[in-house]
Amino acid sequence: MTTRRHHHSGMTVLEIMIVLAIIGAGAMLVNRGFRSLTRADLVENATELATVMKRASMLSIEHGQMHRVLFDVDKQLYIVEQCEGAASIMRNEAVRPDEDETKRAQERGQTRMQNLPADAFAGGDPEGAAKRVTALAGAHIADKVCAPVQDTVTGDATGKGWNRALRADKGIKFKAIWVQHMEHETSKGQVAIYFFPQGQAEKAVVTMTDGTESFSVLVYGLTGRVELRDGELQDVDEHMLRNVMGDHDKKPRGEEP
Repeated sequence: MTTRRHHHSGMTVLEIMIVLAIIGAGAMLVNRGFRSLTRADLVENATELATVMKRASMLSIEHGQMHRVLFDVDKQLYIVEQCEGAASIMRNEAVRPDEDETKRAQERGQTRMQNLPADAFAGGDPEGAAKRVTALAGAHIADKVCAPVQDTVTGDATGKGWNRALRADKGIKFKAIWVQHMEHETSKGQVAIYFFPQGQAEKAVVTMTDGTESFSVLVYGLTGRVELRDGELQDVDEHMLRNVMGDHDKKPRGEEP
């Protein structure tokens, strides 16, 4: 009598488990490698931002004029600008004057000054006269004009100047920006951080992320010092509301005075 033996060509449970373990380990290694590359991009972008902000502070001292780092959160860009005019900063000041509102204010001012002497606003330069006309209408024109820095010595060797972009294609982005003259953090639109000729700066915090990890760039007011930290601040108010003596300027938001 002949006994037939059936050979199964399928995989045993043990073999399947081994294959799954190998696939899982491979996926983990790939993910770790990807995360390592992404973190490297984040570290590079954060380090570059801190370096550029330190240089902006030095430029303000070297040139004796206020400088600012202007952020466009929507486009994930930032640029260093030199500002001429008043050094004071208004609360919640707009980055750029509203040209349409300025034009309407000037028209209102022209209407109001019809009953004044013809030479009432003749003195000074045309720009000054325009500001006085606008002031008569009850509107304010920004007292400073800011333009991109033209620094061929310390600018980027590739010729792009002080204009920088985050690696948005790698998922790097600005998460939030806190600036002293703004009441709330900025997570869209434009905002600027100012540096002054005497070496001071606005207190500020810039948080960058790749979706998983974060870095924070801190700016200190009294010295203009720029500090790069790994991770997000647990309490931004702890930095933003401290004065030069280490005390709180005011109570954190939401607390009674």
